[in-house]
Amino acid sequence: MTGGGTGPAPGVAFQPDAGAEADVDVSAVESTGSGAHAAPRRRRRRIRTAVALTVLTLTGAGVAVAAPWKSGSEVARAEPEPKTRTAEVVRTDLTDTRVVDGTLGYGTPRTLNGVGVGGGTVTWLAPSGTTVSRGKPLYRVDDRPVPVLYGGIPMYRRLDTPNTVGRDVRVLADNLRALGYEIGRQPGPGETVTGPVARVGGQGPATGRGSGTDRDEAPPGGTSDGAGQSSAGPSGAGSEHSRPGASGGGTETGAGTETGTGTGSEQGTTTGPVKVGSEDGVLTPSLIEAVKRWQTSLGAPPTGVIEPGDVAVLAGAVRVEGAEVQPGDPAQGPLLRVTATKKVVTVDVGASEVGDVKRGDAVTVQLPGGGSAPAKVTTIGTAARTSSSGQGLPGELKVSVTVAFDDPDAAGRFNAAPVQVHFGSASRSDVLAVPLTALLALREGGYGLQIAGGRLVAVETGLIAKGMVEVSGDGLAEGTRVVTAS
Repeated sequence: MTGGGTGPAPGVAFQPDAGAEADVDVSAVESTGSGAHAAPRRRRRRIRTAVALTVLTLTGAGVAVAAPWKSGSEVARAEPEPKTRTAEVVRTDLTDTRVVDGTLGYGTPRTLNGVGVGGGTVTWLAPSGTTVSRGKPLYRVDDRPVPVLYGGIPMYRRLDTPNTVGRDVRVLADNLRALGYEIGRQPGPGETVTGPVARVGGQGPATGRGSGTDRDEAPPGGTSDGAGQSSAGPSGAGSEHSRPGASGGGTETGAGTETGTGTGSEQGTTTGPVKVGSEDGVLTPSLIEAVKRWQTSLGAPPTGVIEPGDVAVLAGAVRVEGAEVQPGDPAQGPLLRVTATKKVVTVDVGASEVGDVKRGDAVTVQLPGGGSAPAKVTTIGTAARTSSSGQGLPGELKVSVTVAFDDPDAAGRFNAAPVQVHFGSASRSDVLAVPLTALLALREGGYGLQIAGGRLVAVETGLIAKGMVEVSGDGLAEGTRVVTAS
C-alpha cells in the first residue's frame, strides 16, 4: 500500500476499492540482464489480476468488510430497539358523525303576496337586505304604508264594527299593545259581549256562531302558512257567515249554508250575545281609538277601520331577499321574497337517511374560515325532491333540513358560503375506549388488547368514532395502559 495511515486491525479483512489496481512492488523479481523483461511483466499482470479477482470474490459473496481506522469510543455501536408505545384506557362519550355539505344563508325565501281591496298600485318596496320588524312598513300601496304585524292569522276581513270578536282582532290588539298603545281592557275568555252575529235567511242570529269559539273551519280566503305569509285576504267567499262584519259590504256570497236555505242577498248581520273564546280579541271602543292613533302616526287617515290589505301579518321580523314587482305595478299577487333574519344552514339529506335526523339534534358546522360552531336542527322538510346542490347520485331524492346556530353571530361576516355539517349518527355515553391502533386481531377470531407488561386480553368492541373504539373485557379498567402500534 502507498500512503500513510494505520493498517487494518488483525482479523479484519480489508477491501480495496473495486476496479482499482494494487500498486505491488515487484522490483525484486525483475532481472537487469538482457532478455529477462518478458517474465517480470507477465508476473506483474498475474498479480494485478489476482488482486482484482479477490476484490470481486469478496464483494460477490456479500462479505461486509470494514476498516475501523479509529478506536476507543468511536467504534460503531448497534442502535437500541425502539421503546414500546402505550396508551391509556379512558372513560368517555363517543359519537359517530356523518358529514354532509350544506349552504350558509338566511334559509329558503318565501313569497309575500299583496292583498288589497279594490286593487292599488305599488309605490315603494323595502330594499333587499333590510330587516323589517313589527310596526315598520314593508311596502306602500297608493303611497300608504303597509306595516308588519306579528301573528298567526292574516287580516282576512274588514274590522269596523264595535264588539267584533275573533282571532284576527286578537292579533290587532296584541300588536298595538306591543307598540305601546293603550287599548283598554279586553274581555276575557268565557265572557259574553253584545256584538254583531250572522243572520241566516232573515231568521235571526245564528246562535253558537260568530263567537270565535268554533275553530273547525279555516279562515275564508286562505290560511296562515305557519310562517306568517300574508297570502290570505277577502276573496268574497261567503264561508265567513260565522264571522259577522267579515265584509261590511254584503260580500258574504254563498252564505246561508247552515240551514240549506237562504242566499247571500237574504243575509246580513244583527246584534246578539257573543261568547269570547280563549284565543279571541274584541274590537272594543278603546281598541278602535287606539287604531286611530296608530293610523295617525303612520300618516294614514284615522278611520279606526282595518282592511285586509292595510297590514302584513307575519310570524316575526323578516329580511327582504328581493322583489317580485317594481313600483308602478299592481299591488296584487307576489310582491316580495323574504327570509328569516338570522343566518342558518340548509342541508340536503338523503330521503333514506333523514329518519335518523330529529328536530333539536345537536350538530357542528364547519365554517369557511376554518373554525366551527355548534348548532341545532330546527326544521325538517316533508317533501322529497331531487337535490339542487348536485350532491349524491343523479335522481337521488333529498329532504331539506335547516340548522340554526346556537350563537346567531357565529357565522361572522359571511352571508352565503358552502359549509359542512357534522351530524351525530350514533352515540355512546360513559364507555371505556382505546385508540384503534391498540386492537390486535386474534388467531381464533375477534380482537384483543396487550396489557403493558402483562397478558393479552380478549375484548368486545363497540362504537368507533374519531380514531377511538369502545371496548370491554376482563381486567380492563379506566387508566389501564395497553400497547399500541407506533
